[in-house]
Amino acid sequence: MSTRIPGFAVFCKRMKAVSRHRAIAMMIRVAACVLILIPASARASEILTQDRRFQKLGVILDPWSEAQVRFWRRIYTEFASSDWLVHDSMNPARIYSRHFSESEARAGRLEVKRGLLALSGAPSGRVSGGAIDPALRGLYEAMDAIEDPRAYRFAAEDRRLRIQSGRKDRVELAFGESRPYLKRMREMFREEGVPEELVLLPFVESAFNHEAKSKSGAAGIWQFMPRTASEDLRVGHSIDERFDPLKSTRAAARFLRRNHQMLGSWALAVMAYHHGPALVKKAVKTLGTTDPVRLIRIFKAPSFRFASRNYLFEFLAMCDVHREREQQADPGLPPYLSLTFPKSLKIGRIVEHYRLDRGTLKRLNPHFREPIWSNQAEIPAHYPVRVAGITLEEFRKLQYP
Repeated sequence: MSTRIPGFAVFCKRMKAVSRHRAIAMMIRVAACVLILIPASARASEILTQDRRFQKLGVILDPWSEAQVRFWRRIYTEFASSDWLVHDSMNPARIYSRHFSESEARAGRLEVKRGLLALSGAPSGRVSGGAIDPALRGLYEAMDAIEDPRAYRFAAEDRRLRIQSGRKDRVELAFGESRPYLKRMREMFREEGVPEELVLLPFVESAFNHEAKSKSGAAGIWQFMPRTASEDLRVGHSIDERFDPLKSTRAAARFLRRNHQMLGSWALAVMAYHHGPALVKKAVKTLGTTDPVRLIRIFKAPSFRFASRNYLFEFLAMCDVHREREQQADPGLPPYLSLTFPKSLKIGRIVEHYRLDRGTLKRLNPHFREPIWSNQAEIPAHYPVRVAGITLEEFRKLQYP
């Protein structure tokens, strides 16, 4: 037998009402959260999709850095070396004018500077599209129709106005030069535990020019300085392995791996390849972050200028270009043997004795320099020589020269 408590039914009704109100309030809050989160989720999804292509390298692109990459993609795919652009060094996507010689571009840079200063002097204190001189409208639109006149004054500073030539034709040549080597280069990077995307750095460093040599002494497709190269390569007057795409690739993979071990990120390792690990370590310590985009955007140092700030973006743009380009199968180098000889020999003696094609031999051994090819210097004993046009059985049947 149960005892009915007075007012219990009323109490239950009130609790049900409170529960309904709470449930409704909860639903409203959830709905509000959904309304807020759906656009954010869409944006996040869009950004993640955009970033996924570089996340293995430790790079997450925000809109600013994506614009930098997009600028370099245009340099690689739209503008030839005969095109000269005047642009904003801080926001490269702002291209003010295009010219067809460097001298024209320098004159155009002065015109752009005068135009930006004219816009910064708007009498109303606000740059309005309706009151702009038609001759300045192009600059106004390039500046995204900003109304604050101070933005035009800052954009007109000498350090902001920069000239850049296109590279489309150089990239086309680089693709042709790289085809025999890329397959083996990727294998080398995998063997050394380095992401194979990094084999594209020579496109940025030298446009894959085997004979590239800078004023500072950097040489080969990887642009090694003599001191850095000497850790893994032979560097001398007669034999300079920096000019051998395969030998120098092995050295580059090891150098990048050492950078990664020091810095903990492949993106930072790439930055250090250009400017050295010391400056990158200093930037990380100063800002307390390993985010490469934040380091590039915020870190300041006298030696950390446009080339250093844009090196990673140039590389990422080349990754995009290479990915988007319809690639033919890499043919690889012609089959060859790597032979050694018990005594030092001149190249002419080897060519004559084995009846080799000199042009093919030169292509297979680009690290042999002029003293070797002119027979002024000998190939050292036991140093490997790549030869084609002869089988191992044929080699064994013949005596040494």
